[in-house]
Amino acid sequence: MDILVVGELLIDLISKDYVNNLTEAELFERHLGGSPANIAMNLADLGFNPSLLSRVGNDPFGKFIVEKLKLRGVNVDNIQFDTVNHTSFVLVSKSKGTPDFLPLRGADYHLQFPNKKIVENTAILHFSSWPVSVEPSRTSILKVLALAQKWNMKICFDPNYRDILWKRGENGISFIKNMMKDVFLLKPSIDDAECLLGRMKDEEYIYAFHHLGVKNVVLTLGKDGVLVSDGRKTKRFPSLAKHVIDATGAGDAFWSGMYYSLLKGGDIFEAAKMGSVVSAFRVESVGSDTPIPSMEALIKRYL
Repeated sequence: MDILVVGELLIDLISKDYVNNLTEAELFERHLGGSPANIAMNLADLGFNPSLLSRVGNDPFGKFIVEKLKLRGVNVDNIQFDTVNHTSFVLVSKSKGTPDFLPLRGADYHLQFPNKKIVENTAILHFSSWPVSVEPSRTSILKVLALAQKWNMKICFDPNYRDILWKRGENGISFIKNMMKDVFLLKPSIDDAECLLGRMKDEEYIYAFHHLGVKNVVLTLGKDGVLVSDGRKTKRFPSLAKHVIDATGAGDAFWSGMYYSLLKGGDIFEAAKMGSVVSAFRVESVGSDTPIPSMEALIKRYL
């Protein structure tokens, strides 16, 4: 396998109309969701062999998710079916910025530790803060990370911390910060960075994440582009999107473009450029599960 993507598989119910928040939404459209699903499908579209480690309910929605992933060429051998808990749902506002969302979680956080061979045979491990936000999936993820460190995998972390995912009174921010010391690549959005570190200047976020132990930092800034650092130099790239239709899945598309480049031997700066290319396509489309064209076609379109 090229990459193991670990975390939540969901049904996204996205508002049909643009709304400021979910209280204004009346109609919703169903989409396969969850950051890991989006990244894995994008990578399969781009010609790679991603595997997903996740958990869904043994119900019509869980089966819908798995079948759609199969059709997109994603390895689903490590997706677990939960006979007790339902497939998780997220209500999402259609938005040109950061969407409003409400998680209705079930099977996703009951993830169990897998066969360790799937970790030993993989070059890159990707995970987000969703599966570490609550037990029992937290313990499962920590075991997977320990194996990844043993096998010198590139550990890549999406620090999409949101307080709503954590138990009341639990210091999720401190927990997330402590996980960063072994991270090869961190890609926070500007909203993620502010949630974790408070309000700072863009460059100050970069320094702060490196100080926590992260080797490479890619800070996405929405319409203002992206700030990239390998700890020695920092570069800023502009956004390539011309017409934003729907921001849902933009961050996942950026991850996918970066992995495309890294798996082909590119450095972090080239990876960020490819991330911008794929992300531009995503925000100019509706839905985070729209198939990605070839990278050659995307480069011709955006560069």
